[in-house]
Amino acid sequence: MRKFLLSTIAVFGFSGVASAADLAVKAAPYVAPTYDWSGFYLGGFVGGGWSHDDASEPDLGIVGVVLGAPPVQTTSRSSFIGGIEGGDRYQFGKLVIGWEGDIAWGDTGGSSTTAFGPGALTFNRTLTTSMKWTATATSTVGIAHDNWLLYGKAGVAWAHLDDTYNSTVAIAGVGTVPFFSGTGGQDRVGWTVGTGIEWGLWQNWSVKAEYDYIDFGTKTTPFTGTVLPGIASVPVSVGLEDNLRVQQVKVGVNYRFLPNLW
Repeated sequence: MRKFLLSTIAVFGFSGVASAADLAVKAAPYVAPTYDWSGFYLGGFVGGGWSHDDASEPDLGIVGVVLGAPPVQTTSRSSFIGGIEGGDRYQFGKLVIGWEGDIAWGDTGGSSTTAFGPGALTFNRTLTTSMKWTATATSTVGIAHDNWLLYGKAGVAWAHLDDTYNSTVAIAGVGTVPFFSGTGGQDRVGWTVGTGIEWGLWQNWSVKAEYDYIDFGTKTTPFTGTVLPGIASVPVSVGLEDNLRVQQVKVGVNYRFLPNLW
């Protein structure tokens, strides 16, 4: 009889322990889901842009060597920029991939003047570049940690430039006369890479800081104008080769929507 009682107590005791374990599992604390970076987004940004343009004039040839023309004339400028952006992201665990397009406005151009010439002749050449906007289309990849996202981007960039080329010649004992005046314009296509960090304020709003480098490579810009304008006004076309690079720093705000569309 005593053995029967002990066996009964053991069985019920084990069942009690199992039931307590089940209750412990069921009573585990609720873990909130991590921040979700998936979805389409639209936003805006402000910041600064810097351009660096190295120009040369291969058409001068041996004449440029004799005159002492500098092989490269550098034009740099910085300006305020502002723009809009939009894209789409999808999150796989901590990996976040997507695409983004943006356009930034701001006159990131500049002007520079150089003087050269032998003896009694001094040429002054002024180059001016006006670049009112840049646009990019990029693929993005990032690593998420809750509501923080560290990302990189790479893709294609576009811009339009309006250029002017003016030069004068100073003749010792005579004075200074205009030598050439011309204008040119071109569309540029290049590549861009960038990196940034974004912080989710709420599930749909985030703020970001980003750095982008844009390289438009080297291209020949044709200038149409006249030699000795206002005197002989001889029509002529001149070509300049220029290597253009742009850097941008941005801070912005994004609003995300349709997070579960796909």
